[in-house]
Amino acid sequence: MHTDTKGIMAFQPNSTVKVLDPIRENYDNYLLIDVGSNMVNKKFSRDLESVLQRAKDSGVQKIIVPCTSLRTSKEALHLARIYPGALYSTAGIHPHEAKSWEDNYYDELRDIAKNPECVAIGICGLDYNKDFSSPDIQRKVFELQISLAKEIKKPIMLHQKGAHEDFLRIIKTHLPLELPAILHSFTGSFEEAT
Repeated sequence: MHTDTKGIMAFQPNSTVKVLDPIRENYDNYLLIDVGSNMVNKKFSRDLESVLQRAKDSGVQKIIVPCTSLRTSKEALHLARIYPGALYSTAGIHPHEAKSWEDNYYDELRDIAKNPECVAIGICGLDYNKDFSSPDIQRKVFELQISLAKEIKKPIMLHQKGAHEDFLRIIKTHLPLELPAILHSFTGSFEEAT
């Protein structure tokens, strides 16, 4: 969910997209969840408590720590256990990190994702804007993570930059997803996202 002056996009499975107008909507009717706090970044290690308090004071009720590697998936799960009810983790390999994929990663991500503190698979997807991992390995790792999300029936946190056609083709081969999805990063149009 990205916020700007145009509003907040709220996605529900099997429904239309609703754009919330921040000027007109009463936020008291909504649960405010930050889905993009990189709490495993070392810059938060010294003042994590104050970061969490500032979020709470601002009305944020829950924070999801999106993960980009097996290491960050493990670290985020650890943090979520330290701060139950406030922090939640994901389990996933970002397209930039797809080249690091090893045969045991599927099982390791599944083990992490089966924990109740882990609420989604991802960040996963395709990013052809930067050449950190080859498109072939990105597509393979993306498909494996979609399969994992479907297997364990957890939402999926998606990333797509500069790879719209391949991204849609892969998503369409896995339809119906039958699980909620968050478009964490997306370079397509609003119409393409819906």
